[in-house]
Amino acid sequence: MTFEPEGGPVETGGPEDRLLPWDRVRDVTGLSRSTAWRLQQVGDFPEPVRISPNRVGWWESELTAWKATRKTRGLPCPRPLVRPREPKLIQTARSPRRQPEKPTAAPAAVVPEAPSPVALAAPPRRKRQVSADQIDFGF
Repeated sequence: MTFEPEGGPVETGGPEDRLLPWDRVRDVTGLSRSTAWRLQQVGDFPEPVRISPNRVGWWESELTAWKATRKTRGLPCPRPLVRPREPKLIQTARSPRRQPEKPTAAPAAVVPEAPSPVALAAPPRRKRQVSADQIDFGF
């Protein structure tokens, strides 16, 4: 990326130009690494040049031109951030239970069995109402 100050485009990589490591870039610009990365994502900071597989550098002339444009132009209008995606809900044992679907066809007539004496002796257990915020373990 080439920054163009008022005098015209800057030639990078010339005999007088140097590749600066991040420590020097931080001293020249006064930016943290994360701020420089954010500005690169918006397109308002020079891109690094790959020197070797594990090393990058920034052209000194591009940094100088970038500083000159910052003085005349002021702060950039930041691009709005992308809204995070909605979480994907997974059905688990703790998920709210779905109501069973009602059968469409009428089942055959079932003759009810006579209740056993044990079932008559114990009072029926009431199902407690569980709010939507609570977890129902089904005990």
